[in-house]
Amino acid sequence: GGPSASDPQSSLQALALDTLFEVGAADGEAWEVFGGIWDVEAAPDGHFAVLDLEAPAVHVFDAGGAHVGSVTATGLDAGALDRPSGITWSAAGELLVWDPGSSWISRFSVGDSGVEFADRFRAFAFGETGFCSAAGRTYMSYFQDGQVVHETGPEGPVRSFAPAPPVVGLETLGVELQEIAVEELTPSGLLCAPRGVLDVSFVQSSIRLHDWDGTLLWGRELADFQPIVVYTPDGMGLGRRFDADDGSHLLRSIAPWGEAMALVQHELRTQEVPEDGEVEVIESRLIRLEDGIEVDRTRDLPLILAAQGNRLFVVRKSPFPQVIVIEASARR
Repeated sequence: GGPSASDPQSSLQALALDTLFEVGAADGEAWEVFGGIWDVEAAPDGHFAVLDLEAPAVHVFDAGGAHVGSVTATGLDAGALDRPSGITWSAAGELLVWDPGSSWISRFSVGDSGVEFADRFRAFAFGETGFCSAAGRTYMSYFQDGQVVHETGPEGPVRSFAPAPPVVGLETLGVELQEIAVEELTPSGLLCAPRGVLDVSFVQSSIRLHDWDGTLLWGRELADFQPIVVYTPDGMGLGRRFDADDGSHLLRSIAPWGEAMALVQHELRTQEVPEDGEVEVIESRLIRLEDGIEVDRTRDLPLILAAQGNRLFVVRKSPFPQVIVIEASARR
């Protein structure tokens, strides 16, 4: 069956999570065995797409978990993948793939007959890039001319907005390293919400909502937040310092939580590269889209990369990569 139209509960503490089905296996067809799940995005009609960064490939499934089709061709030709890093549904049946390796945004049509390449348009960005689309408008996050959110389309850039947030520790660097740090550490993760574009800094505490044309509706700093601090270990290279005791917040996911809220998840990381077997700590916050108020917070939820209605799409790494589709309801 398809996703429920009802919204998830507004309290993270009172959630009951029931597994509906799982996608991913230890062995089998190419679309069953994931090398490394980078992103999951759910469409309004129940389809969902999985970006396997290691392959690279994009696999599409229907609302019941049945495989619909895949994009597996690699290279620079139309419809192929080079180094994709983002996927988003611009509408039901229309999937966009952002590929910084080839500097294309490719559009694929998804239907009963499978996944078919439609067209593509140029886009240029550097570093980690936020990516979302809705109602025929596509947004990316990267630093350029002091702004970090940019609307783009087939004819090129449309508009830019959202001033770059300050980078903690920037004043300790030389001029050249400051430029590199700003470019690398100011972009945001993006969510195309009902009222506009929500941007959440990957490594700082900034969270904002702009309308579709770039007018700021509200902006806040997340409370109880440990930012990642930029520094230079040798006077020449750029480093990121994490709080070794309590962990620093690194954005992992933004997902819609019904129409009125967003679920923002950070990993509390104590070092740049986690050790094998280190327990991942995910802090989840419910943010009200009307005004940016934090409604609830918990560290008991798993990493949720997508949501549609009360369906949540959880990623599990062990014993092999899987997407777990669960239903959220009020705990009895």
